[in-house]
Amino acid sequence: MINFLTATQPNSIIPYCILALAALLEGPMTILVAGAGVAIGQLLPLPAYLSVVAGNLIADLGWYGLGRFGKMNWLERIGPKFGVNALDVKQLEKNIQKNGPRMLFLSKLTVGLPIPTLITIGLNRVAIRRWVVLWVLGELLKSTVLIAVGYLYADGINQAFGSVKTVLWAITIVFMIAIFISVKKYKKVRKPIQFADGFPVNQEENSERNRKMRQAKIEKINGLVLIPAYNEERSVASVVCSARTYLPVLVIDDGSTDDTAQEARLAGAMVLSNGQNQGKGAALQTGIQQALEQGYDFVITLDADGQHDPNEIPIFLKAYSAKQMDMIIGRRNFSLMPTVRRISNTLGTKIFSWAAGKPIPDNQSGYRLISRRLLEVLREPGERGFEFEVEMIVSCILHGYKMKWVPIRTIYGDEKSHIHPLRHAVKFMQVSLRTHRMLKKVVC
Repeated sequence: MINFLTATQPNSIIPYCILALAALLEGPMTILVAGAGVAIGQLLPLPAYLSVVAGNLIADLGWYGLGRFGKMNWLERIGPKFGVNALDVKQLEKNIQKNGPRMLFLSKLTVGLPIPTLITIGLNRVAIRRWVVLWVLGELLKSTVLIAVGYLYADGINQAFGSVKTVLWAITIVFMIAIFISVKKYKKVRKPIQFADGFPVNQEENSERNRKMRQAKIEKINGLVLIPAYNEERSVASVVCSARTYLPVLVIDDGSTDDTAQEARLAGAMVLSNGQNQGKGAALQTGIQQALEQGYDFVITLDADGQHDPNEIPIFLKAYSAKQMDMIIGRRNFSLMPTVRRISNTLGTKIFSWAAGKPIPDNQSGYRLISRRLLEVLREPGERGFEFEVEMIVSCILHGYKMKWVPIRTIYGDEKSHIHPLRHAVKFMQVSLRTHRMLKKVVC
């Protein structure tokens, strides 16, 4: 390419087009050649610089586009077959969403890492607006350094490239070691729940208690996991795969416009689809009707967006086996929620506790076990929106059924809520006031 440049004129557009095309195939070497061309007077500095930068950026967009063709759901479905927990894949996806832009910037200063980083970012659908600035800055910085080296070492471009490549590989190795150390620390800090036959194992408990817990799992449990879902194609497969470890799974696709139903079926769930979006309450009642028709003794409801850990299902099974409650609700730790949700849930709990005339630790949690006799009550037409979960508690109190709360993990990521805040607040106040009046009449 050096010989080619000596035969061209600086004001000709041809060498700059050649540089841009060459950068698509071999970025670093092409940038060095461009610097050499500037040094021998065959290229203008700014056009040469912009040509190699444009070529590299276009190549990067191709790798990003390749990642966009894939889906994280594929890894979520395949991972458990190789011993990779589906929730770990979900956590990895969240970390990439959070740290992807910084990872891309650092990778642009290395050799070999930009391509897998761009594919990963594309695979996770990280919004371009979040990483485009750091991506361009990283490319500009690397191109500036390499074109300067090519300018200074025009006579020995190959030797210069070898030295620069060595430095870049050293940076890459250091970067990889840093990632490895971070992963090891994460695994050491994170203490996953261990399970034996589907029940949590506490090493401090005596073996007799663990034996009883495992025996309870071995006994026939006739329950169903019920998952209402609306446009959750990215997470529903992971949730289904984990939940199927313990019980059969029924997904109610509430008029999704994406591939939620298909992803749920591929993950092994039974799927019922509503023709149009009717709200979470309607989806739950559709599932309740199906569960009753199929003769299940109870259902466990949880969300499809990953905010409920399916590996905590044994906690509900244990509580149900110990003393058959009509409803067991997962209690979240409000202090771990985002500020707005923490305030709304705290106030909502206090308001509804006043309305119910008794402490209600968490009235909005969708993670709950519901007995068959309560399902029979709930199958009757009632609320068709988010407040249906509140109506469950009201029905339980009115019929004198037993309720219990169990602690669960509080998980929040980048999931989008399908709840309209103002509309929900108004409906919740209406339900709370109606509850207060209903229960007051019963007491009187």
